[in-house]
This record gives sequence, C-alpha cells and structure tokens, in this order.
Amino acid sequence: MSCTKHFLGLQWEQHRWRKRVTAFETITAEEPDMWARPVYRDYIRCDKEDVCEDCGAVRHAVSCICDIARGEACRLRLEHIAQSARAAR
Repeated sequence: MSCTKHFLGLQWEQHRWRKRVTAFETITAEEPDMWARPVYRDYIRCDKEDVCEDCGAVRHAVSCICDIARGEACRLRLEHIAQSARAAR
C-alpha cells in the first residue's frame, strides 16, 4: 500500500510510524567509581529504526544504550527476540 496521497494536484506522504529493534548486543564499559578506580559494567546496546506499518518505509535509524535491568525489560527488544525466535523455527 502506498502512503503517498494526491488531492487537487498536491502530493504528500502520510505514514504510520512504529519503532522496532533491528539488532542488539551486550557491551562492557569501563567507568570510574567515586574514588576514580575503574569499574566494569554491562550494558545493552540496541539499534532501532522507525518503520511505516503500511508501506515499510524506514526513517531515523538510531542506537541506544541501557543498563541490563532496563534492557531486559524493554518491550521493543523483547518483541525483536520473539520475532527472531519465530523466524528461526
């Protein structure tokens, strides 16, 4: 389905954008503690993009980094994992 609309010689696009995760990974970062000693913490980094539900157009590919607890509860990441598991069957 096309998201391009035409009316009285005018043309515009009207998309229905939805965010989705395309990839994710666990990374370890070195950070200083309150005494400037190195501390290693794990984070989850996700690549996300906006996808039109009607035509499949893509915009705004971005990355985000969350701590493990927030990343494990992220709805978009969990949807990506479930979709990958269904595709692997």
